[in-house]
Amino acid sequence: MDDTVERERLEIDILFVGGGPATLASAIRLVDLCKEKGIEAPAMLVIEKGPEIGEHQLSGAVMNPRAIHELVPNFKEKGFPFHYEVTKDSFLWFTRKRAIRSPITPPQFSNRGNLVISLSDVVKWLAQQAEERQIEIYPGFPASKLLFEGERVIGVQIQDRGIDKDGKLKRVFEAGPEIIAKCVVLGEGPRGSCTKQLLEKLPQLDGPNPQVYATGIKEIWKVKPENHVPGRVIHTMGWPAAPDTFGGSWIYDMKDNMVSIGFVTGLDATNPYSDPHDNMQRFKLHPFLRKLLEGGEIVRYGAKVIPEGGLFSQPRLYAEGVLLVGDSAAFCNGEKLKGVHMALKSGMLAAEALVEALQRDDFSAETLKVVEERYRASWAYKEHRKSRNFHAAWKWVHKMPRYLGWGRQLPFMANVGASIFSGGRGLQKMIKAEKDHTHMKKLSELSPAELALKEKVAYDNKYTFDKVTAVSYAGSRHEVDQPHHLKVADTDICTDRCTEEYGNPCQHFCPADVYEMIDHPEKPDKKQLLIHHENCVHCKTCDIADPYQIITWATPEGGDGPDYTLM
Repeated sequence: MDDTVERERLEIDILFVGGGPATLASAIRLVDLCKEKGIEAPAMLVIEKGPEIGEHQLSGAVMNPRAIHELVPNFKEKGFPFHYEVTKDSFLWFTRKRAIRSPITPPQFSNRGNLVISLSDVVKWLAQQAEERQIEIYPGFPASKLLFEGERVIGVQIQDRGIDKDGKLKRVFEAGPEIIAKCVVLGEGPRGSCTKQLLEKLPQLDGPNPQVYATGIKEIWKVKPENHVPGRVIHTMGWPAAPDTFGGSWIYDMKDNMVSIGFVTGLDATNPYSDPHDNMQRFKLHPFLRKLLEGGEIVRYGAKVIPEGGLFSQPRLYAEGVLLVGDSAAFCNGEKLKGVHMALKSGMLAAEALVEALQRDDFSAETLKVVEERYRASWAYKEHRKSRNFHAAWKWVHKMPRYLGWGRQLPFMANVGASIFSGGRGLQKMIKAEKDHTHMKKLSELSPAELALKEKVAYDNKYTFDKVTAVSYAGSRHEVDQPHHLKVADTDICTDRCTEEYGNPCQHFCPADVYEMIDHPEKPDKKQLLIHHENCVHCKTCDIADPYQIITWATPEGGDGPDYTLM
């Protein structure tokens, strides 16, 4: 795209990028604080890439109500949407055929008093609270580029519309406007495009460890009334994840005889055939799940990456003219599989920093750094600190000999146990982590049993579904005649090196069948990459797990993507 194209410019005081729980909580809290302090609320705007607020929001989700009670003390009276308060929870270890119930629920999985929610519904409710405070929200406005003056963030550029797949302008072309702000609050969710640009330009913001991720696959099922238990929460570990693959699951009952089920697969898996979607389908074939789902039907499907790295993977929360909140700032407790309450709190802390900046009319890093001080004094930091070495210890599993089977997880389990009694320290002061893609082995390093992971489950279209069918339950929609928003820097690597070294793992780790290797028209003995960008569910797995780091997830045209209503 020609950089000389004329663009409309909109100036604002505070710009929130992403219409999720963190940014909406921040905007709400900012207005309330201004009112409390008797100062004029700034001109602010929330922009969201989805066509409507909430449609790109996906989480398990069981929410700790602590943060929402701080944000809106009478949240229940104001119609806060939740399904049930948790009254019973349990933890199971799965073998291929058995579900072994733990006699006690580990403290990390204790959920009594928490709320089963649909994050999509919660975000819609938060948007209503924001609009009551005269906060403007623009859905269908994907921020494609972060704008800088030197090292200072000054705004964003919105994605252009009306460019065809060959990069030519259509008659309906609209240049994306530039939105200039005194401060930009990035809350795009995990692996956000603008957040990634910020951290690439300012690597000094990175935490001592790189961020590590897992991909969560979620399905909502309508089950028979006799299989539905209001207030029930179940978590599992074990099968079908391989012994050296980080993974686990959830089962949460929702209203109207619906059940949220999900399986989480670590993206630090060593096997290039590791497939989060396949793990989810196998999970549903376990006798425990078959009994639950018998006579039921699938309602929704989706996928999203989870920032699992914890405190040591958290970036600095501020820079010149910018704040980071929510999953963009790794506000997620990977040990408890919870992030919504952390996201809400992070937004509230950002609002406190913004009020000070407004009073000084100074949005420099020197002023905004108060957010870090407030964070370290908060319960959110204390909670994060208690799980600071949780996921990083998984690397020890990779180093254990294969013949130990599930025994390879003993060092990890020992660290979890030690963390409980040491305030989160575990077996080391700080366990060093590596980027997820560096753990992937080449095909030549795999055992016959590991190579067998290439074979997928047989789909029955009753309990199990192929990726294309599953995507139909995600409501994903993209304009076909537009440039791919999945940018592959060098497709020759896919044809040559990746085929031989890793077997093109993008075909496996992508949960939406976006990547396909087809016969090469010019090289009869080779394959070439075909990208089905219209299938994309915006999970960001490819951007993270690609062993060559040549895939970049970029924003498509505004409004494109999945429809995560109920999710």
